[in-house]
Amino acid sequence: MLDTIRRFIISADFYKGVTFIIASLVPILLFHFVLDAAHIGFAIALGVFYNAPTNSPGSVKHRTYGMLVSIILTTLATLVIGYVASNIWVALPVLGIFTFAISYISVYGFRASLVSLSGLMAMVVSFAHTYVHMSVLDYTMYVFVGGIWYLLIASMANFLNPKMYIEELLSDTMTLTAEFLETRSKLLVEKKEREKLNTKLFTLQAELTTKHETLRDVLLTSREKSGLSNRIRRKLMIFIELVDMLELAVANPINYKKVDKIFKNKQEYITPFVALIDEMAEHLHYISKVIIRDEKVKVNKGLNVKLKAIKKAIDTYKDNEGEVDGRDGFYMLVNLFEYQSTQVKKIKVLERVLNVITRNNKLTQNVNTDIRFLTPQDYGWNKLIVNFSLKSSIFRHSLRLSIAMVFGFLLGHFFEIQNSYWILLTLVVIMRPSYGLTKERMKHRVIGTFLGAVIALGVVYLVDSTLVFGILAGLSLILALALVQLNYRTFAMFITLHIVFMYAMYSPNVLHAIQFRIIDTLVGGGIAMLANLFLFPSWEFMTVYDSVLDTLASNRVYLKNIEKVYDGKLMDIEDYKLSRKNSFLAMGELNSAFQRMTQEPKNKRKYFSEIYDIVVLANTFLSSLASLGTFVRKHELYEHSDQFSVFVVNIVDNLTNARQVIRGQEMSKIHEENEIIEAKNSFEKKFQELTHKYDKIAVDDKSNETEISEVSLEIRQTQVILEQLSYLYTLSENLIQKISVYQNKITSDSNV
Repeated sequence: MLDTIRRFIISADFYKGVTFIIASLVPILLFHFVLDAAHIGFAIALGVFYNAPTNSPGSVKHRTYGMLVSIILTTLATLVIGYVASNIWVALPVLGIFTFAISYISVYGFRASLVSLSGLMAMVVSFAHTYVHMSVLDYTMYVFVGGIWYLLIASMANFLNPKMYIEELLSDTMTLTAEFLETRSKLLVEKKEREKLNTKLFTLQAELTTKHETLRDVLLTSREKSGLSNRIRRKLMIFIELVDMLELAVANPINYKKVDKIFKNKQEYITPFVALIDEMAEHLHYISKVIIRDEKVKVNKGLNVKLKAIKKAIDTYKDNEGEVDGRDGFYMLVNLFEYQSTQVKKIKVLERVLNVITRNNKLTQNVNTDIRFLTPQDYGWNKLIVNFSLKSSIFRHSLRLSIAMVFGFLLGHFFEIQNSYWILLTLVVIMRPSYGLTKERMKHRVIGTFLGAVIALGVVYLVDSTLVFGILAGLSLILALALVQLNYRTFAMFITLHIVFMYAMYSPNVLHAIQFRIIDTLVGGGIAMLANLFLFPSWEFMTVYDSVLDTLASNRVYLKNIEKVYDGKLMDIEDYKLSRKNSFLAMGELNSAFQRMTQEPKNKRKYFSEIYDIVVLANTFLSSLASLGTFVRKHELYEHSDQFSVFVVNIVDNLTNARQVIRGQEMSKIHEENEIIEAKNSFEKKFQELTHKYDKIAVDDKSNETEISEVSLEIRQTQVILEQLSYLYTLSENLIQKISVYQNKITSDSNV
């Protein structure tokens, strides 16, 4: 508990909250006590408040540009709404148009959505008539000054502590990696929970790919701007090891049904593997804390001990089951051991790199920082044009939000609800493009508001001091801003505390404020939920096919690059790594879409089982693809077979046909079915020849250990390549089948 509190206090989110408070309080105190113009100070502080969301992790360039656009947008929104707010019939169309336009900016990605949030908040708060002591133009100017002031303060804060965001991102990524490994460990033993655990694995993989993208942006742009310093080099090494750990895990899928079958009554051979995975996960949790504390890492000697226990278990299995009868189980244990050994090596690298950071400032290892690995963001006008359709989820959300805002404004006006702009503010912060996210935020918002109201009411009745209320209001705002990304429910609680304490400083009727705060939250949340249900609803089954198309396309490129590596034709290995990265990103998007689908009402999860089957197959396909790619890259192959290309061509054709099916197009038939049969027979013939050779050598010439080892390795290579290629081909055919079922149901429903 104490460690959690300590970590929170030194976190980047808390640091950002303190930065916001300083940027807000300085103009308020200066104009109140020195210039006797508190209203100017509050106007500047509002400019700080509007633009605070855009101070998010990322490169200095992207953060600065994002904040500048936000400042321009919030200034424009404040100016326009300031002039039209007093006339409801002018305000209504302006509110609708501005809401749509500002919300529609989100098509440009995550940072653009933060800019959009800032603009919407400025527009809503401007309805509160906070400029009563000055002209609209003067008020707008001070809001602009507040935005520029906050940009300067935030930039200075980030300059003084540039490591904080990177270290926290690395720490969070390491924690998620540990959870990913823990889930894999449970999949080995918890047979009844595998479907649930697989879904969790999809979610974790999606979260990790998002973290990796943010880290790429921060680290590679830092390198591009200031060169490859020792500090950035070390951070990059840690990041690369974490990326490799995820991709290595995905590249080593476990056939759990086969494990259950072979080791049904032999769990003693599986237990050591589970123990090692748990030990690795626990050590990663520990390292994630060390990064934040900037302490020396304690080397984990238990990992090597557990590796030795696995070796002993494998030797025991080989002795008990025999080299021939127990061959399948033996190779499965050996492959799993090699995978886990590699993961342990990566953890050891993390230990060394972190201890180098503590002990000295020299690191000689070269780190590739190819800028191509940054995902470019398209900010062209074409993005707006392409998404200007009801097929776009962002377009639907923008239209839905604008109608809900107009309705909320009318409701507050005709029923004369006090602080009715709170309804609009609730809509802005709760409504999301998907119903599931809106529902989650609604739930957390209501619970947090109730908790905050109850706590605030108790404090106000026990304490009667304006000074105490002021201090509590400031502290609750810092905590609210620090928790907005971590825990939305707690954020809602602290923001309610802040509002009530601020109200208590100027008015004795606190109960009145609490009452309307709760009513406005419930009304705004209710409108948000109804709007998502009935106004241009955007259910995941309507858009998930885009993610499936992207996944299939990226996997085609990845597979072709694996073939080039196998044939030795790929001169630039970064092309291979880039295609691998794109496949993982596309898979992460598909997993995120499916996760959002699980949060939707059951009666709206159309084609849920069909989509689940496609997602599982797509994840399995990528795992096998990554496994094949890793094996081909890491092993010096004894023989290159032309049959490899036969498999690749047919698998690529299947992926192409799967894309055509999901688009409602006719499939293309390019290659003959017997090509795969002949290719498989060729590999199997080679495997049988090697097996007979091994058995003969093992019996006739046991002393020739070198030849036995070489033949054994060649058997494994042939077996792995044959199994992976055959499995990929089967999976690609299954994808066509499952996508056809999905597409046929959609077609059937549309014809009814």
